[in-house]
Amino acid sequence: MYKRKIPVRTECGLNLFKELLSGKFKLMLIYYISEGLIRPGVLQKKIAADRRVMTKQLDELVQDGFITKCSYETKIPKVEYQLTALGKSLLPLIMSLEMWGEKNRVVLEEALSERLPIH
Repeated sequence: MYKRKIPVRTECGLNLFKELLSGKFKLMLIYYISEGLIRPGVLQKKIAADRRVMTKQLDELVQDGFITKCSYETKIPKVEYQLTALGKSLLPLIMSLEMWGEKNRVVLEEALSERLPIH
């Protein structure tokens, strides 16, 4: 099992946020689950994520209490995700970040284009 070499610093709320929500797709997963996209296949298509990476991040969000996972034992197994109160409490922050990104789109796209080709 993996053992961290550097201990987690918890004296600052930003450190806690970073440790629990730093995954590449975690904020997007919370946002899209809030919009009603609760099935893994639909989430994967919406964010164009690798299924293994997305599943790992969904599992971490469940483990950390941001979402719940409901499995249905039917002929074809079905899984759905829902936000917890903790996950719902993140929505204003996520929406603020989204609005900030839209407001600064031109500058951000320019900065990003210097690092990566944009499609």
